[in-house]
Amino acid sequence: MKKCKCGNDRNSKQVNHKCHYSGFGWFLFSILGMSAKPVRVDFTCNNCGETFEKCTDPQVLKQYAGR
Repeated sequence: MKKCKCGNDRNSKQVNHKCHYSGFGWFLFSILGMSAKPVRVDFTCNNCGETFEKCTDPQVLKQYAGR
């Protein structure tokens, strides 16, 4: 698992995630309020500000559906 400069990984409490959706997924999520699976999740450390992982793994993306 990738880590930032200060040693945090995507499961750390010091890390934020940002989900990116397809156009249709964004429509489902924002307009209709339905859960949509993101196409990518970016992980950024709160301490050092580094975006250290951009994940497209389908198993990980399922965990972030509707977040």
